[in-house]
Amino acid sequence: MNKLPLTKQTWTIAKIEMRRAFFSRRAFWVYGLALFPTIIFLGHFLNVKFQRIRLSATEITPPALLDSLREGETEEAVRQRLGKAPTDYNWERRRRIRDSEDTSGITTHRIEPAVEARYIRLNIYRPTHTGDNSARIAEFEVYGGNDAVNLAWNRPADGSASCSEAEGPEKAFDGNPQDYWCSSAGNKYLQVDLGEAFPISRIVLKHASAAGKPEELNTATFNIQASRDDKRFETVVNMTGARLVDEITRSRRMVYFDGKREAVLDFTDGKLVNKNIRLLLNFEEDRSIFAGVFQHFYLRLAIFFGCLGIFMNLFRGEVLDKTLHFWFLAPAKREVLLIGKYGAGLIAASIIFAGGALLCFAVLMGFHDSMEVQAYLGSAGIRHAFWYITASVMGCIGYGSVFLAAGLLLRNPIIPAAVLLGWESINSFLPEFLQKLSVLHYLQSLCPVPIPMDDSAPGLLRLLLVPAAPASRIGAIAGLILLTAFLLWIAAIAIRRMEVSYSTE
Repeated sequence: MNKLPLTKQTWTIAKIEMRRAFFSRRAFWVYGLALFPTIIFLGHFLNVKFQRIRLSATEITPPALLDSLREGETEEAVRQRLGKAPTDYNWERRRRIRDSEDTSGITTHRIEPAVEARYIRLNIYRPTHTGDNSARIAEFEVYGGNDAVNLAWNRPADGSASCSEAEGPEKAFDGNPQDYWCSSAGNKYLQVDLGEAFPISRIVLKHASAAGKPEELNTATFNIQASRDDKRFETVVNMTGARLVDEITRSRRMVYFDGKREAVLDFTDGKLVNKNIRLLLNFEEDRSIFAGVFQHFYLRLAIFFGCLGIFMNLFRGEVLDKTLHFWFLAPAKREVLLIGKYGAGLIAASIIFAGGALLCFAVLMGFHDSMEVQAYLGSAGIRHAFWYITASVMGCIGYGSVFLAAGLLLRNPIIPAAVLLGWESINSFLPEFLQKLSVLHYLQSLCPVPIPMDDSAPGLLRLLLVPAAPASRIGAIAGLILLTAFLLWIAAIAIRRMEVSYSTE
């Protein structure tokens, strides 16, 4: 081999090493990284195709009718004009609210005809509208013939065991609704002795919310009884409660299709409250998504980890397999071996990742309207595809040299790889001059479309994610090539000094 020209030696080594670069079991997962965006886009387009088939199963709605819809129209009016919807969902939402007749947790109970009684008893069966088992009554007022006088005010009171000494039964008869009687006993009751029998015509209960508690703690189910002798009690108010009623909101979603656009119509209580008409396939939107996926996933993660797997395996893999000494015994300079292995890794990585990017781009073009695609390719499309491929290849060149050198210089290169990944990940948040100290900054300068920023992103995040001014494309390529040359020079020094000792690996 030493009699061959250096270029032929390098190419011979590269051809031998390509098998390791393409088919090594340690780096086979790299293909998954390269193909993942294609699978995602393919799944999206197949889903859209099935949606079209499903929505086209019924009559296609004329586009002009969809555009004529206005918010506030009734369900019936929309159905009469557009016909039966291919997709139609109905659902209800229930919300517990205070009964309109129950003001601030106060319930008034008329007793007609009036009942002659000395003892008035409140029996509580369900204390709240929640799982809380404590009954709370702020005030228990009893009125007779003179409707203005509270006969129960400051009268002797009795009741089931209180929650605390400060929440005894007397609190319900002191005229102060800010404190209250509370009981969590099994049999909950509250009773007052009026001192003598009176004709009782009205009873007023002020429940938990009258004392500033949540409405859900108002008494859910109770009755009221009256007695002359504290032995025989007559029920004067049947089972009732400080009620929370169910407010039901009826919603409906109807989806129509005009052959290209999907119209999602949302109704609330029979009225159209929102219409969202959008293209099932939006070429501009999908191109923007592709640009985001390429820069956020492909450059930042896929190519980074792919080069980590391919280039580190070129030397570290042979050390683990205990085969590197065969190369060192071959009649070739170690620098030639280095360049040959790097060339094999670069060819493999470039084919895998540039090919993956091109395949994803082709899938994107293949599922859209041919007229839109032809117009795009005839204007900027071919140029965009070229720069996506170029950015992929330059990523393999830059990251490949980093990980090849790391594999030679360090026994455990995972830690510096993690540090580099962290630096590249926070690149967008760094000041402009620090962003330029990054491989990713120059790769992004090669991309034909800037990273899309969601308009709904928080203002602070949009302020932080201020990209540095991109380098010129010639400057970006030159910078990455100079970085690669420097790292390969460092790697050449390392391989000249390298001694294989498998026992220490």
